[in-house]
Amino acid sequence: MIETTQPIGQLLQQWEQERLLTPLDRHFALQMAAIHRDDSPLFILICALLSRQLSAQHACLPLAQLNLANPMLERSSQIQINAPLTTLLNAIAALPAVGDGKDNTPMVLDGSRLYLKQYYDFELRVAKRLKQMAAQILPVPAGTAAALAQLFPPMADSKDTDWQKVATATAICQRFAVITGGPGTGKTTTVTKLLMLLCLNKEMTIRLVAPTGKAAARLTESIKASKRRLLEQLSKASPDKAEASDLNAEVIARIPEDAATLHRLLGVIPGSHKFRHHKDNPLHLDLLIVDEASMVDLPMMDRLLDALPPHARLILLGDQDQLASVEAGAVLADICAGLRSGDNWQMRYSADFATQLSQLCHTDMAGLISSNPGIGNNLCMLRHSHRFATDAGIGILANAVNRSDKADIQQTWQQGHHELTWLDHGNGDKSRGLTPLLTQACEYYRHYLEVIHRPDFTAEQIIDRYNAFRILCATRAGEFGVDGINAHMTAALKQAGFIQPGQEFYPGRPIIIHSNDYNLGLFNGDIGIILPCNDSQRLMAHFIQADGSVLKVLPARLPGHETCFAMTVHKSQGSEFATVALVLPPRPSPAQRQLLTKELIYTAITRAKTHFICLGSQKVFEAACLHPTVRASGLAQRLWSQNE
Repeated sequence: MIETTQPIGQLLQQWEQERLLTPLDRHFALQMAAIHRDDSPLFILICALLSRQLSAQHACLPLAQLNLANPMLERSSQIQINAPLTTLLNAIAALPAVGDGKDNTPMVLDGSRLYLKQYYDFELRVAKRLKQMAAQILPVPAGTAAALAQLFPPMADSKDTDWQKVATATAICQRFAVITGGPGTGKTTTVTKLLMLLCLNKEMTIRLVAPTGKAAARLTESIKASKRRLLEQLSKASPDKAEASDLNAEVIARIPEDAATLHRLLGVIPGSHKFRHHKDNPLHLDLLIVDEASMVDLPMMDRLLDALPPHARLILLGDQDQLASVEAGAVLADICAGLRSGDNWQMRYSADFATQLSQLCHTDMAGLISSNPGIGNNLCMLRHSHRFATDAGIGILANAVNRSDKADIQQTWQQGHHELTWLDHGNGDKSRGLTPLLTQACEYYRHYLEVIHRPDFTAEQIIDRYNAFRILCATRAGEFGVDGINAHMTAALKQAGFIQPGQEFYPGRPIIIHSNDYNLGLFNGDIGIILPCNDSQRLMAHFIQADGSVLKVLPARLPGHETCFAMTVHKSQGSEFATVALVLPPRPSPAQRQLLTKELIYTAITRAKTHFICLGSQKVFEAACLHPTVRASGLAQRLWSQNE
């Protein structure tokens, strides 16, 4: 069944040297072989490949696409699997270390998907809990249709469906709801209006959370801004309608606006992977809203659902087209998978729920009735972006990348949109594009560096200026990764006289935290700036917290961190900047090419509000746009299949 030209152990070592496997993958396979006393090539191979899948953020190993999932099998002439799929599955199922999920075996074979038992359990529990919650339709308070009409007045000269209104109605009716959409489609505005309706009808304990501290701070800012706009909208209503309505400033004031991180919500126990809140000690809340849900991995979603009290409602907000979590799974994408119809997205409602939405929203939803709605009643996708004008280059490019439309991508760059700037690496001269990027970046960063010693500027104002621009990198290592660009940027700013990096901590140095410190209240991904305190001129690291306050930390007490003139695209999720510069490697290695995906490019573009710069080559940019992320998982099938 498995034919090799050399011992399997030597082959694993060769793959590790070629960086097709990690040292962890090889040692896991050899350790499993020793524990189970099975040194057969088949057993060692599937252990190594399954570990590699988890390293690459997949939840399982799809045996039906074994060669596609594992490039070492495609490239290597030293190993061959000479057996049809059925024979291979039977042989794997017969291994003592492999079970069907009912026994406590380290691996589980489910159909043609092979799991580590822990991840099989994660997936099974998440699917079961979400389907249970999705089946619970809640009673709709009287007057909801009238309140929706007031909060979402008809748009002038538009016959299009108001999907924000539909999303609000969906979340009112369901115990579990998902509101998804791209940047600027109004997810936060929608949820703020939803919260107003919920606060109007009953007292509720509501918690707002996001995966990272930065995303939590942005959610707080967005909710506050939405509340201000809502007050303005209601104040413009005619006096007779305002007096007759229960929607008023007092109700808006009850809308919560302080967001926390998921880790803080669940209660981290230092030195343990467990949390204080779980099934036997559930969270004290009636409604949980999770923003940037695309960043929530499979294990975290399992722990979050486990900690929800039986009566609680759950609303997930996020962009299903963004990068998935940095750990295993793509939960939000799997939840939304059933809405994909070819290259398009199509809502799927049951006949009863379509009728209910039509009545609440005064919109005909009959055309969206499906004979197999799955969990479609619980989802709503927002389509119209209010951030980008219809002719704005950033929005056009993001849409073209999202569709992997090579012709439209090329045309968008060629049209000369003022919001888009292309810097080419050039042929052979690697500084050709880098030099102008560093020059532009110095000008952007000058705006915050030139005021760090001025007493009339607060830390909040300085950090706000710093956050107007950011360099994003696709990779960490190398000259065009985070490490290299940060070094180039530090040297360029020093040469320009904007910084004096003569010591580790100097005024103006931006830093990003790499590890959690629950005593200090600093978390992985938090960004701050080293600034002198106005009273003593002592250098302190300044961080903006989720509630808008400034946290000051002595540099010596900081957890693991690094300079942050540049950061990875992954770390930028949940953030917005006026201008973004994306740096792509000129000649990516095979490992780097795996990182360069459509979702990475789309996420980088949509971090920019007014200007997007890209340093790269046309070939690398377009190849990335045509390379979608595919996470191996059975969650979508479990959620959408009637047989699961």
